[in-house]
Amino acid sequence: MDKNKAEHKSRLRDAGLKVTRIRMAILDLVMREQRHMTADEITAGLRRERVPADRVTIYRNVDRMIRGGLLVATHMPGRALRVGYCSRPTGPHHHHIVCCSCGRLAELDGCVVRDAWGELKDQVQERTGFDLAGHRLQFFGTCPNCLAAGRRVEPCPDEVHLSS
Repeated sequence: MDKNKAEHKSRLRDAGLKVTRIRMAILDLVMREQRHMTADEITAGLRRERVPADRVTIYRNVDRMIRGGLLVATHMPGRALRVGYCSRPTGPHHHHIVCCSCGRLAELDGCVVRDAWGELKDQVQERTGFDLAGHRLQFFGTCPNCLAAGRRVEPCPDEVHLSS
């Protein structure tokens, strides 16, 4: 059995999900693409690989794999939900960066807010009254390949922009 297939099966089982042909194909496609993809892009990719699946099936399985930590979702207002492959769903807490030009997903080692978590948590609680239990953080920018090709997207649509 190919290494990726064995890993996908193990990851699905670890997430409490049944191993199905559709789920295996979704994980394999999104992992190979190395970018965030919409449900329509996933559907088209599976059709090219002769894996029949309708949009409802794709949405339902993608949702379950997001909840299981196998895929990571990017929410950009006014745009379709995009998902990318999370190679460390049960590993140490980490963050992701998404290329606004090509959709490539990269993982950042460790937590960039760990040292400031106590202060940040207190500030958010003071402003909102919420008692925070955790966080999920995504960064957006232009990947090295797109920069080299002159495909810089700045600023990313509908994201918070900070000046340095």
